[in-house]
Amino acid sequence: MEKSENAWEDEEQFSGVWDYINENPRIMGLPLSENKGIDLLSALHDVYRAIGLDPQAARMLLTLLANVLVAAAQGDGEEVVEEVIVQEAMLQIDKKLKEIIDEG
Repeated sequence: MEKSENAWEDEEQFSGVWDYINENPRIMGLPLSENKGIDLLSALHDVYRAIGLDPQAARMLLTLLANVLVAAAQGDGEEVVEEVIVQEAMLQIDKKLKEIIDEG
């Protein structure tokens, strides 16, 4: 077998796994608390998509994912997940309000 010099630079090789993850959600679930979990590969897919659109947002998503995983490992998953849900709801409210204001 011959080794490719630039195997990690082949965009098709990268997109194949992300396409598969996108088409097959919930491949690898990870419990965060007794009644909450995360689809780890889908979360990584979200980060991957964000890299091309907004690298700063991608860094934020990756840091958020790391915080959630660390909290879950320390037994604080429930509290951190609740905080993430609240922050996401506030972000959505801000976006909706901006849309309403821009229309008016």
